[in-house]
Amino acid sequence: MQYDFFDPDGNYDLLYSYVKDKQLRRVIDIGAWWGPWSLWWHDKAQHVEIFEPNQQIIPKLKKNIKDLLNCKLYEVALGDKLGNVSMECASHSGTYHIKDTNGSISLKTLDSFEFDCVDIIKIDAEGYEVPVLEGARNTIIKNKPWIQIEGNKSGARYGRTKLDIMKFLLEIGMTRVTKKWPDQVWTFK
Repeated sequence: MQYDFFDPDGNYDLLYSYVKDKQLRRVIDIGAWWGPWSLWWHDKAQHVEIFEPNQQIIPKLKKNIKDLLNCKLYEVALGDKLGNVSMECASHSGTYHIKDTNGSISLKTLDSFEFDCVDIIKIDAEGYEVPVLEGARNTIIKNKPWIQIEGNKSGARYGRTKLDIMKFLLEIGMTRVTKKWPDQVWTFK
């Protein structure tokens, strides 16, 4: 299958060695972009739930996953409350991030979807990782998934650092098992 992408430096397989012998029921890709992480994992799990709010990239993402019957796309942003947001592009990186709460993009919590059988959650929300985690608290505690999360300086735009990610995950009982910039892998021991 030919996809409109590939980034050979992506950390798509960062946590694979930890789960390669497991039957993966559901993986969740938060901040899917054009789908490289979902595409790497789609044949390793029964269900892939894909979250991407950026209307500029969604057509390419839809094209890349159109033949993958186990993948479902949700065109919403995730955070710690329900509402609406707008997005903007950072000129230095070309990445989109949440600008404010005055937009047309739906904002939901992961908990509001009431997913079960969640084995892996990947979060790459361009600095919005902590609100995503806060809105996923019940899902994480109930399912005890592996989490692959991006942690870099982009949280500064929201007044947070990657240490806030670490603090949240440690407080709910998770342990970091590996990291490869900018991603970290966490699990419950």
